[in-house]
Amino acid sequence: MYNDRHRGKSGLPAQKRQMVMAQRTHASEETPIVKTVLLSSLFGVLASVVSGGILLTILCFVALGSDDPLSLIVPLSLLALLPSNFLGGFISTKRADCSPLACGAICAAMWMLLSLVVALCIPYPSSDHALWQSIILHAASVLFCVLGAFAGGYKPRRDTRKKRRFGGK
Repeated sequence: MYNDRHRGKSGLPAQKRQMVMAQRTHASEETPIVKTVLLSSLFGVLASVVSGGILLTILCFVALGSDDPLSLIVPLSLLALLPSNFLGGFISTKRADCSPLACGAICAAMWMLLSLVVALCIPYPSSDHALWQSIILHAASVLFCVLGAFAGGYKPRRDTRKKRRFGGK
């Protein structure tokens, strides 16, 4: 009777109660893999946007130093877009620490969605670029995002055999 009153609300002894409480908090701290991949991909897209903006600003100053800055718009924007997408995929996989293909594909899909929303909101002047050039550009940006994800998920194999040193056994 005395032990029943002092055991606490769960009716378990103190040691067992602490073990059960620790198991409950540990299980609730784990996040589902889908949520982890989505949040890391969102973080990767954010990193891609920030790095692309910084790189594009630097390249704009380079273009302004040339004789004809308008002719450098397309190559320099590609030079800013592709590495920033690579970095976004890399960061998303490093942050999630799971499947590089899933992280890269979701990060690329989020990037494409962001690109579409920006293209619909901002009026774009007519250009001489064909549709197939735009498709190739978007495919290249998706490819670089997935390649960055695979680079972020690469883990070299460690040799489990013990290496012999000079004079060692």
